[in-house]
Amino acid sequence: MLSATMGHGGNYLTSAHGNSTAGVNRTFTASLNYAKGNCAHCHEQHANVQGDTHSPYPYTLFAANHTDQSNNVCLKCHTEVSSVQAGGIINRSYSYRAGNYDDGLNDIEEAFSSASSHKLDDIQTFISTRWGYNPLSNPCVGCHNPHTAQGDPANDDFAAKTSLSRGWPVARPSQHGSSLWVRWGDDDTERMDDFTAAYQAPYRFGSTSTFEPDGSSTEDGSNLTDYNSFCLDCHQYEVAASETTSAHPGTTAGKLTAIDWNNEKHGKGNADVDLRAEDPYNPASMGYVLSCLDCHEPHGSENIYLIRREVNGSAVTTIDDGYKLGSLCESCHDPGILPGWQSVHHASTDDVYQKQGEFCAGCHPTGSQPHSCISCHFHGGISGSNGIPEVTADANLSRRTF
Repeated sequence: MLSATMGHGGNYLTSAHGNSTAGVNRTFTASLNYAKGNCAHCHEQHANVQGDTHSPYPYTLFAANHTDQSNNVCLKCHTEVSSVQAGGIINRSYSYRAGNYDDGLNDIEEAFSSASSHKLDDIQTFISTRWGYNPLSNPCVGCHNPHTAQGDPANDDFAAKTSLSRGWPVARPSQHGSSLWVRWGDDDTERMDDFTAAYQAPYRFGSTSTFEPDGSSTEDGSNLTDYNSFCLDCHQYEVAASETTSAHPGTTAGKLTAIDWNNEKHGKGNADVDLRAEDPYNPASMGYVLSCLDCHEPHGSENIYLIRREVNGSAVTTIDDGYKLGSLCESCHDPGILPGWQSVHHASTDDVYQKQGEFCAGCHPTGSQPHSCISCHFHGGISGSNGIPEVTADANLSRRTF
Protein backbone atom coordinates (compact mmCIF):
# COMPACT_ATOMS: atom_id res chain seq x y z
CA MET A 1 0.00 0.00 0.00
CA LEU A 2 1.38 3.37 -0.99
CA SER A 3 1.45 6.10 1.60
CA ALA A 4 0.62 9.70 0.80
CA THR A 5 3.43 12.24 0.82
CA MET A 6 3.40 16.01 0.94
CA GLY A 7 3.75 17.88 -2.33
CA HIS A 8 6.27 20.68 -2.55
CA GLY A 9 5.76 23.79 -4.64
CA GLY A 10 9.42 24.76 -4.53
CA ASN A 11 10.25 27.79 -6.68
CA TYR A 12 6.64 28.09 -7.81
CA LEU A 13 5.66 29.36 -4.37
CA THR A 14 8.13 32.24 -4.69
CA SER A 15 7.08 33.08 -8.25
CA ALA A 16 4.69 35.79 -9.41
CA HIS A 17 2.16 33.15 -10.50
CA GLY A 18 2.38 31.02 -7.36
CA ASN A 19 2.33 33.82 -4.81
CA SER A 20 -0.53 33.18 -2.37
CA THR A 21 -1.26 36.90 -2.01
CA ALA A 22 -0.72 38.31 -5.49
CA GLY A 23 -0.53 35.18 -7.65
CA VAL A 24 -2.55 34.04 -10.63
CA ASN A 25 -6.28 34.41 -9.97
CA ARG A 26 -8.44 33.83 -13.06
CA THR A 27 -11.92 35.24 -12.53
CA PHE A 28 -13.76 32.05 -13.53
CA THR A 29 -11.79 29.68 -11.33
CA ALA A 30 -11.66 32.22 -8.50
CA SER A 31 -15.47 32.19 -8.51
CA LEU A 32 -15.25 28.45 -7.76
CA ASN A 33 -13.10 29.22 -4.71
CA TYR A 34 -9.75 28.21 -6.16
CA ALA A 35 -7.09 29.98 -4.09
CA LYS A 36 -4.71 32.53 -5.58
CA GLY A 37 -1.74 30.78 -7.10
CA ASN A 38 -3.61 27.52 -7.69
CA CYS A 39 -2.43 25.60 -10.75
CA ALA A 40 -6.01 25.29 -12.04
CA HIS A 41 -6.10 29.01 -12.87
CA CYS A 42 -3.94 28.11 -15.89
CA HIS A 43 -4.22 24.32 -16.25
CA GLU A 44 -7.52 22.46 -16.46
CA GLN A 45 -6.47 18.89 -15.91
CA HIS A 46 -9.56 17.31 -17.47
CA ALA A 47 -10.47 20.11 -19.92
CA ASN A 48 -13.64 20.61 -17.90
CA VAL A 49 -14.29 22.61 -14.77
CA GLN A 50 -17.86 22.38 -13.44
CA GLY A 51 -19.34 22.03 -16.90
CA ASP A 52 -17.20 24.69 -18.53
CA THR A 53 -15.55 22.70 -21.30
CA HIS A 54 -12.58 23.81 -23.37
CA SER A 55 -10.83 22.21 -26.31
CA PRO A 56 -7.93 19.96 -25.33
CA TYR A 57 -5.24 22.64 -25.59
CA PRO A 58 -1.58 21.64 -25.18
CA TYR A 59 -0.35 21.37 -21.61
CA THR A 60 -4.01 21.34 -20.42
CA LEU A 61 -4.10 25.13 -20.69
CA PHE A 62 -7.45 26.87 -20.47
CA ALA A 63 -6.94 28.63 -23.84
CA ALA A 64 -4.96 28.25 -27.04
CA ASN A 65 -1.26 28.27 -26.22
CA HIS A 66 -0.22 30.52 -29.10
CA THR A 67 -1.97 31.57 -32.29
CA ASP A 68 -0.53 34.95 -33.23
CA GLN A 69 0.91 38.20 -31.85
CA SER A 70 -2.28 39.10 -29.98
CA ASN A 71 -3.77 35.64 -29.32
CA ASN A 72 -1.64 33.87 -26.77
CA VAL A 73 -2.68 32.25 -23.50
CA CYS A 74 -0.27 34.48 -21.56
CA LEU A 75 -1.89 37.59 -23.01
CA LYS A 76 -5.30 36.44 -21.78
CA CYS A 77 -4.11 37.58 -18.36
CA HIS A 78 -1.25 39.97 -19.08
CA THR A 79 -3.43 42.80 -20.33
CA GLU A 80 -5.01 45.71 -18.54
CA VAL A 81 -8.22 45.55 -20.59
CA SER A 82 -10.48 42.46 -20.84
CA SER A 83 -8.09 40.34 -18.82
CA VAL A 84 -9.39 37.00 -17.55
CA GLN A 85 -7.36 37.72 -14.42
CA ALA A 86 -9.39 39.38 -11.70
CA GLY A 87 -8.71 43.12 -11.94
CA GLY A 88 -6.42 42.82 -14.96
CA ILE A 89 -2.64 42.95 -14.86
CA ILE A 90 -0.39 45.99 -15.13
CA ASN A 91 3.08 45.23 -16.54
CA ARG A 92 4.97 48.43 -17.20
CA SER A 93 7.78 48.93 -19.70
CA TYR A 94 11.45 48.65 -18.79
CA SER A 95 11.78 52.42 -19.36
CA TYR A 96 9.32 52.82 -16.50
CA ARG A 97 10.42 50.02 -14.19
CA ALA A 98 14.16 50.72 -14.45
CA GLY A 99 14.22 54.31 -15.70
CA ASN A 100 11.18 55.70 -13.83
CA TYR A 101 9.91 57.21 -17.10
CA ASP A 102 6.22 56.95 -17.94
CA ASP A 103 6.04 56.03 -21.62
CA GLY A 104 2.36 55.08 -21.46
CA LEU A 105 2.81 51.34 -21.98
CA ASN A 106 0.84 49.53 -19.30
CA ASP A 107 0.76 45.85 -20.20
CA ILE A 108 2.45 43.10 -22.18
CA GLU A 109 -0.26 42.81 -24.82
CA GLU A 110 0.06 46.54 -25.53
CA ALA A 111 3.84 46.23 -25.77
CA PHE A 112 3.62 43.39 -28.30
CA SER A 113 1.20 45.51 -30.35
CA SER A 114 3.53 48.52 -30.42
CA ALA A 115 5.29 50.01 -33.45
CA SER A 116 8.18 47.56 -32.97
CA SER A 117 8.28 44.41 -30.91
CA HIS A 118 9.69 40.95 -30.65
CA LYS A 119 7.65 38.78 -33.03
CA LEU A 120 6.14 35.88 -31.13
CA ASP A 121 5.76 33.74 -34.25
CA ASP A 122 9.46 34.21 -34.99
CA ILE A 123 10.44 33.29 -31.44
CA GLN A 124 8.31 30.16 -31.53
CA THR A 125 9.90 29.09 -34.82
CA PHE A 126 13.39 29.89 -33.56
CA ILE A 127 13.19 27.97 -30.29
CA SER A 128 11.24 24.99 -31.66
CA THR A 129 14.40 23.10 -32.63
CA ARG A 130 16.67 24.31 -29.83
CA TRP A 131 17.27 23.61 -26.14
CA GLY A 132 14.53 21.00 -25.73
CA TYR A 133 11.68 23.24 -26.85
CA ASN A 134 9.22 21.92 -29.43
CA PRO A 135 6.80 23.38 -32.02
CA LEU A 136 4.05 23.57 -29.36
CA SER A 137 6.17 25.61 -26.94
CA ASN A 138 4.72 29.00 -26.08
CA PRO A 139 7.11 31.73 -27.37
CA CYS A 140 6.87 33.56 -24.03
CA VAL A 141 8.52 30.51 -22.45
CA GLY A 142 11.56 31.25 -24.58
CA CYS A 143 12.47 33.98 -22.07
CA HIS A 144 10.39 33.17 -18.99
CA ASN A 145 9.89 30.07 -16.88
CA PRO A 146 6.22 30.57 -15.96
CA HIS A 147 6.58 28.50 -12.79
CA THR A 148 9.48 30.53 -11.38
CA ALA A 149 9.30 34.01 -12.94
CA GLN A 150 8.91 36.92 -10.54
CA GLY A 151 7.65 40.44 -11.06
CA ASP A 152 10.29 43.15 -11.06
CA PRO A 153 9.31 45.04 -8.95
CA ALA A 154 7.85 42.09 -7.09
CA ASN A 155 4.04 42.14 -6.90
CA ASP A 156 3.82 45.82 -7.81
CA ASP A 157 4.07 47.20 -11.34
CA PHE A 158 2.35 50.45 -10.36
CA ALA A 159 5.70 51.79 -9.16
CA ALA A 160 9.26 51.81 -10.47
CA LYS A 161 11.44 49.23 -8.79
CA THR A 162 13.62 49.96 -5.81
CA SER A 163 16.41 48.05 -4.12
CA LEU A 164 13.78 46.69 -1.71
CA SER A 165 11.21 45.61 -4.31
CA ARG A 166 13.25 43.50 -6.68
CA GLY A 167 12.25 40.34 -8.51
CA TRP A 168 13.85 38.21 -11.23
CA PRO A 169 11.58 37.55 -14.22
CA VAL A 170 13.74 35.77 -16.82
CA ALA A 171 15.22 32.32 -17.36
CA ARG A 172 17.93 31.68 -19.97
CA PRO A 173 16.61 29.78 -23.00
CA SER A 174 19.86 27.83 -23.32
CA GLN A 175 19.25 26.35 -19.86
CA HIS A 176 15.77 25.13 -20.72
CA GLY A 177 15.25 21.49 -19.86
CA SER A 178 17.96 21.49 -17.20
CA SER A 179 17.92 22.03 -13.46
CA LEU A 180 19.41 25.49 -14.11
CA TRP A 181 16.26 26.70 -15.91
CA VAL A 182 14.87 28.47 -12.89
CA ARG A 183 15.62 32.21 -12.71
CA TRP A 184 18.50 34.11 -14.28
CA GLY A 185 19.90 37.06 -12.34
CA ASP A 186 18.73 36.14 -8.86
CA ASP A 187 22.14 34.66 -8.10
CA ASP A 188 24.80 37.33 -7.56
CA THR A 189 27.05 35.51 -10.04
CA GLU A 190 24.55 36.24 -12.80
CA ARG A 191 24.86 40.02 -12.81
CA MET A 192 26.37 42.57 -15.18
CA ASP A 193 29.45 43.04 -13.00
CA ASP A 194 30.21 39.36 -13.66
CA PHE A 195 29.84 39.83 -17.42
CA THR A 196 32.26 42.79 -17.39
CA ALA A 197 34.12 45.05 -15.00
CA ALA A 198 33.55 47.93 -17.42
CA TYR A 199 29.81 48.38 -16.92
CA GLN A 200 28.47 51.80 -15.95
CA ALA A 201 24.81 52.08 -14.99
CA PRO A 202 22.88 54.87 -16.78
CA TYR A 203 21.06 57.61 -14.92
CA ARG A 204 17.40 57.34 -14.06
CA PHE A 205 15.06 59.79 -15.78
CA GLY A 206 15.73 63.38 -14.79
CA SER A 207 18.44 62.45 -12.28
CA THR A 208 22.21 62.78 -12.12
CA SER A 209 22.58 60.97 -8.79
CA THR A 210 20.41 57.83 -9.01
CA PHE A 211 20.95 54.97 -11.42
CA GLU A 212 19.13 52.14 -13.14
CA PRO A 213 17.75 49.63 -12.52
CA ASP A 214 16.52 50.41 -9.01
CA GLY A 215 17.09 54.11 -8.33
CA SER A 216 19.98 53.48 -5.94
CA SER A 217 23.55 54.80 -5.98
CA THR A 218 24.91 51.46 -7.28
CA GLU A 219 26.69 51.97 -10.61
CA ASP A 220 28.70 48.83 -11.31
CA GLY A 221 25.93 46.45 -12.46
CA SER A 222 26.03 44.30 -9.33
CA ASN A 223 22.27 44.85 -8.99
CA LEU A 224 21.46 44.25 -12.69
CA THR A 225 20.74 40.92 -14.37
CA ASP A 226 23.40 39.94 -16.90
CA TYR A 227 21.05 40.58 -19.82
CA ASN A 228 23.90 40.39 -22.32
CA SER A 229 24.50 36.69 -21.72
CA PHE A 230 20.73 36.20 -21.62
CA CYS A 231 19.97 38.00 -24.90
CA LEU A 232 22.96 36.52 -26.70
CA ASP A 233 21.60 33.02 -26.15
CA CYS A 234 19.46 33.82 -29.20
CA HIS A 235 21.10 36.87 -30.76
CA GLN A 236 24.42 35.12 -31.30
CA TYR A 237 22.84 33.37 -34.27
CA GLU A 238 22.54 34.45 -37.89
CA VAL A 239 18.88 33.74 -38.52
CA ALA A 240 17.66 32.79 -41.98
CA ALA A 241 14.88 34.73 -43.66
CA SER A 242 12.66 31.65 -43.39
CA GLU A 243 12.84 31.92 -39.58
CA THR A 244 11.96 35.57 -39.12
CA THR A 245 9.80 38.39 -40.41
CA SER A 246 12.11 41.01 -38.91
CA ALA A 247 14.32 43.18 -41.13
CA HIS A 248 17.66 44.62 -40.14
CA PRO A 249 19.43 47.59 -41.76
CA GLY A 250 22.36 46.69 -43.94
CA THR A 251 21.19 43.12 -44.43
CA THR A 252 18.75 41.28 -46.62
CA ALA A 253 15.18 42.03 -45.56
CA GLY A 254 13.79 39.30 -43.35
CA LYS A 255 17.17 38.26 -41.97
CA LEU A 256 18.45 38.79 -38.44
CA THR A 257 22.15 39.48 -38.05
CA ALA A 258 24.19 37.79 -35.33
CA ILE A 259 25.46 40.22 -32.70
CA ASP A 260 29.15 39.93 -31.83
CA TRP A 261 29.15 41.71 -28.47
CA ASN A 262 32.78 40.77 -27.85
CA ASN A 263 33.87 43.04 -30.71
CA GLU A 264 31.19 45.71 -31.10
CA LYS A 265 32.07 49.15 -29.76
CA HIS A 266 29.15 49.26 -27.34
CA GLY A 267 30.18 45.80 -26.20
CA LYS A 268 33.70 44.65 -25.37
CA GLY A 269 35.29 45.95 -28.58
CA ASN A 270 37.61 48.94 -28.82
CA ALA A 271 35.86 52.30 -28.92
CA ASP A 272 36.99 55.29 -30.95
CA VAL A 273 39.47 57.87 -29.70
CA ASP A 274 36.91 60.65 -29.32
CA LEU A 275 33.73 59.32 -27.70
CA ARG A 276 32.14 62.70 -26.87
CA ALA A 277 30.63 60.84 -23.93
CA GLU A 278 28.02 62.40 -21.66
CA ASP A 279 27.96 61.73 -17.91
CA PRO A 280 28.06 59.27 -16.28
CA TYR A 281 30.17 57.75 -19.10
CA ASN A 282 33.38 59.55 -18.15
CA PRO A 283 36.30 59.52 -18.33
CA ALA A 284 35.87 59.04 -22.05
CA SER A 285 39.04 56.95 -22.19
CA MET A 286 37.32 54.07 -20.40
CA GLY A 287 35.94 51.31 -22.60
CA TYR A 288 32.37 50.99 -21.38
CA VAL A 289 30.25 47.90 -22.04
CA LEU A 290 26.50 48.45 -22.25
CA SER A 291 23.67 46.16 -21.25
CA CYS A 292 21.19 45.33 -24.02
CA LEU A 293 18.36 46.80 -21.95
CA ASP A 294 20.18 50.11 -21.55
CA CYS A 295 18.83 50.92 -25.03
CA HIS A 296 16.14 48.33 -25.85
CA GLU A 297 12.75 47.32 -24.49
CA PRO A 298 12.39 43.55 -24.04
CA HIS A 299 8.84 43.31 -25.38
CA GLY A 300 8.04 46.30 -27.57
CA SER A 301 8.26 50.07 -28.03
CA GLU A 302 6.67 52.88 -29.98
CA ASN A 303 10.20 53.58 -31.28
CA ILE A 304 11.75 51.55 -34.07
CA TYR A 305 13.93 48.53 -33.24
CA LEU A 306 12.52 48.31 -29.72
CA ILE A 307 14.47 51.44 -28.75
CA ARG A 308 13.44 52.61 -25.30
CA ARG A 309 11.55 55.86 -24.80
CA GLU A 310 14.03 56.87 -22.09
CA VAL A 311 17.78 56.28 -22.12
CA ASN A 312 20.36 57.49 -19.59
CA GLY A 313 17.96 59.86 -17.86
CA SER A 314 16.70 61.51 -21.07
CA ALA A 315 13.50 61.05 -23.04
CA VAL A 316 14.00 59.56 -26.49
CA THR A 317 11.52 60.98 -28.97
CA THR A 318 9.56 58.67 -31.21
CA ILE A 319 11.94 57.25 -33.76
CA ASP A 320 10.02 56.46 -36.94
CA ASP A 321 13.02 56.53 -39.26
CA GLY A 322 16.81 56.55 -39.09
CA TYR A 323 17.10 60.34 -39.39
CA LYS A 324 15.69 60.65 -35.89
CA LEU A 325 18.07 58.15 -34.33
CA GLY A 326 20.09 61.09 -33.04
CA SER A 327 17.64 61.40 -30.15
CA LEU A 328 18.95 58.07 -28.90
CA CYS A 329 22.61 58.79 -29.54
CA GLU A 330 22.48 62.18 -27.81
CA SER A 331 21.41 60.47 -24.59
CA CYS A 332 25.00 59.33 -24.13
CA HIS A 333 27.05 61.25 -26.72
CA ASP A 334 27.54 65.02 -26.89
CA PRO A 335 27.25 66.14 -30.53
CA GLY A 336 29.73 68.93 -29.81
CA ILE A 337 29.89 72.62 -30.63
CA LEU A 338 28.90 72.36 -34.28
CA PRO A 339 25.24 71.90 -35.26
CA GLY A 340 23.79 68.41 -35.15
CA TRP A 341 26.29 65.65 -35.86
CA GLN A 342 28.83 67.77 -37.75
CA SER A 343 31.16 67.88 -34.76
CA VAL A 344 31.37 64.12 -34.41
CA HIS A 345 31.87 63.44 -38.10
CA HIS A 346 33.89 66.48 -39.18
CA ALA A 347 35.69 68.03 -36.20
CA SER A 348 36.43 65.10 -33.98
CA THR A 349 40.01 64.42 -32.88
CA ASP A 350 39.34 60.96 -34.26
CA ASP A 351 39.37 62.61 -37.65
CA VAL A 352 39.11 59.94 -40.32
CA TYR A 353 36.21 61.89 -41.82
CA GLN A 354 37.59 65.40 -42.09
CA LYS A 355 40.80 64.23 -43.78
CA GLN A 356 39.06 62.29 -46.50
CA GLY A 357 37.31 64.91 -48.60
CA GLU A 358 37.16 62.55 -51.55
CA PHE A 359 34.76 60.36 -49.58
CA CYS A 360 32.17 63.08 -48.96
CA ALA A 361 29.81 61.61 -51.53
CA GLY A 362 29.73 58.37 -49.60
CA CYS A 363 27.79 60.04 -46.78
CA HIS A 364 26.36 62.98 -48.75
CA PRO A 365 25.01 61.39 -51.93
CA THR A 366 23.06 64.52 -52.89
CA GLY A 367 25.79 66.93 -51.86
CA SER A 368 24.05 68.07 -48.70
CA GLN A 369 21.65 65.67 -47.00
CA PRO A 370 23.56 62.84 -45.29
CA HIS A 371 22.40 59.28 -44.97
CA SER A 372 20.31 58.47 -41.92
CA CYS A 373 22.25 57.52 -38.77
CA ILE A 374 21.03 53.97 -38.99
CA SER A 375 22.40 53.58 -42.51
CA CYS A 376 25.86 53.27 -40.94
CA HIS A 377 25.37 52.66 -37.23
CA PHE A 378 23.81 49.31 -36.36
CA HIS A 379 24.78 45.96 -34.88
CA GLY A 380 27.42 44.38 -37.11
CA GLY A 381 28.06 47.55 -39.11
CA ILE A 382 31.56 47.82 -40.62
CA SER A 383 32.66 50.63 -42.91
CA GLY A 384 33.36 49.35 -46.39
CA SER A 385 30.83 46.54 -46.05
CA ASN A 386 27.17 46.04 -45.15
CA GLY A 387 26.42 48.78 -47.66
CA ILE A 388 28.34 51.35 -45.55
CA PRO A 389 30.77 53.65 -47.40
CA GLU A 390 34.47 53.40 -46.55
CA VAL A 391 35.62 56.31 -44.36
CA THR A 392 39.39 55.98 -44.59
CA ALA A 393 41.79 56.37 -47.48
CA ASP A 394 43.09 52.87 -46.87
CA ALA A 395 40.41 50.30 -47.68
CA ASN A 396 42.23 47.84 -45.42
CA LEU A 397 41.45 49.99 -42.37
CA SER A 398 37.74 49.21 -42.24
CA ARG A 399 36.29 50.03 -38.86
CA ARG A 400 33.25 49.06 -36.88
CA THR A 401 30.53 51.67 -36.84
CA PHE A 402 28.72 50.52 -33.72
